[in-house]
This record gives sequence, C-alpha cells and structure tokens, in this order.
Amino acid sequence: MQLTVKKARLLSGMTQKDVAEVLGVHVQTYMKWEKNPEEMSIGTAKQFSRLVKFGFDEIFFDKESNLIRHNSILNRTSEYEYMEGKA
Repeated sequence: MQLTVKKARLLSGMTQKDVAEVLGVHVQTYMKWEKNPEEMSIGTAKQFSRLVKFGFDEIFFDKESNLIRHNSILNRTSEYEYMEGKA
C-alpha cells in the first residue's frame, strides 16, 4: 500500500508548517507539494520520507514523477560516466 504525501504527514503527527520548516521551504510551497507531489525533487522526496519515517517506495509521489525521477537518475549516471570517460 502506498501513502499519499498528505497521509504520510498526518500519520507522522506533523503539521504542514512542521514539515515545511524541516524541509526549509515556505509552508505554501509544501502545501502545493501535497496537491502536486510530482513537483517535489528527488532529494526533497527522500528527505520527506525520512522525516515522516516511511520508506521512499511507500509514499505515492505519482507514477509520472516516479518515472521522471528514475529517468533523472539514469541521465545523471550517464552524464557522469560520459564526463569520466566511462561511456
């Protein structure tokens, strides 16, 4: 079962303001992420999952965003390998 960002936050007992402060963003930005979690960066999503104590894979960030994150990781790996002469 995957949790929404909002549900994960609620189960952790945190307010939107609490999460925003820890993530270092304005509460309005965090509120937008609850409605559109695909806009959250990979790093922020991982930080959020640690904060609410649910695994990254347990939180539903959106199928499209998960694909975008996966492709982003692959692209960064390919760029790194190219820069290092490994490609």
